[in-house]
Amino acid sequence: MLRVMIAGGGTGGHVYPGIAIYHSLRAAHGDVEVLFVGAKGGVEGGIFARLGLPCVLLPGKGVRGKSAVSKIAAPFILKWSVIQAIRAIISFKPDVVVGTGGYASVSAVAAAAICRKTRILQEQNSVPGLANRLMSRIANLVLLSYEESRAHLNERVPSVVVGNPLRFDPDRHTCSRSEALEFFGLKPERTVLIFGGSRGARSLNEAGAEAAKILARGEKAQFVFVSGERDFEWVQQELGSFASRIKVIPFLEEMNKAYAAADVAVARAGASSVFELAAFGIPTVFVPFPYAADDHQRKNIAALEKIAAVKAIEDADLSGEVLAALIEWLLDNEGERAAMSDRMRSWAKTNAASLAAEAIMDLVKKNAPSEMHVLRKSPHSDRGTLAIADHYCNGARCPSNES
Repeated sequence: MLRVMIAGGGTGGHVYPGIAIYHSLRAAHGDVEVLFVGAKGGVEGGIFARLGLPCVLLPGKGVRGKSAVSKIAAPFILKWSVIQAIRAIISFKPDVVVGTGGYASVSAVAAAAICRKTRILQEQNSVPGLANRLMSRIANLVLLSYEESRAHLNERVPSVVVGNPLRFDPDRHTCSRSEALEFFGLKPERTVLIFGGSRGARSLNEAGAEAAKILARGEKAQFVFVSGERDFEWVQQELGSFASRIKVIPFLEEMNKAYAAADVAVARAGASSVFELAAFGIPTVFVPFPYAADDHQRKNIAALEKIAAVKAIEDADLSGEVLAALIEWLLDNEGERAAMSDRMRSWAKTNAASLAAEAIMDLVKKNAPSEMHVLRKSPHSDRGTLAIADHYCNGARCPSNES
């Protein structure tokens, strides 16, 4: 039996790749037991509960953008979180700990280093997040989604590019367009999907609501609008008079049905959204979140923009009128949509979860006979491991690979 602990959270983009890896490990190797680790108060608790996945939720949360008081308290909370993660490791006895980014990943990977467990990181974005950049210094392997990510890691860190593991495989999780439209209670007409990720997106919701009203009023399109929990009530109220043409949903687990229904999508440019939309070949207007760490959302779609596979609107230029005009242009230009779809599919990496699972198994097998001996020779002491984690709490800038 393989026992794997998968830690990460804060956003769905840190959670779903780990779930996809777990399912690929089970599909390929059968007897796999998993324990997911997240942070209290994050979206991950609800996701794990809905999917019936075993989990442990640690105290604490991320530090970027937090108050001075929160940052002072953070190192103490982190140490308690690491202690809780150590207890979970001692109880669960994992063969490998996989960190997918976010606060919980820092605690669990630090605990794994102290417990001399094999440590693997999975990075979704083109620019690795602070948690993964720091914890890569004590990792055995980093799984990357983008080749460009290597430039942000120390060159001595072992890494392999596999793509971003998808929760939905287009070959296995698709349904017919008619089934998808029936699921949402919509007619067989031109359909637009608007969503801002697992937590929603205020400016995108505002412009999306205005664009939806413009196009629904003229019966030029119907919409599946995934608003996020925070904005659901006001978006629903704003669009209530168009209920027959605009389906407002706070959160959607079955995103594969939304992809099957959509002729065009509008989305933020988080890595999971980018890779899923590319895999399903949905012509997409991306609106990168302007305050994303290291501007990673803009960089997530750079390669797709180079091959004219997507459209993009800067958040500062976003309005309902601008968005409605671009959506209508795409809907009216079937040839352009078909070309965008083909380019997205050619770029997509649909086997990322399988490649990640294979890399994990290879490393576990390699380390299994002499894990204690190999890992005890690591230059990072337990105190050094906690020091690296403390850098995360202080919002430290990670050294580049030139340092």
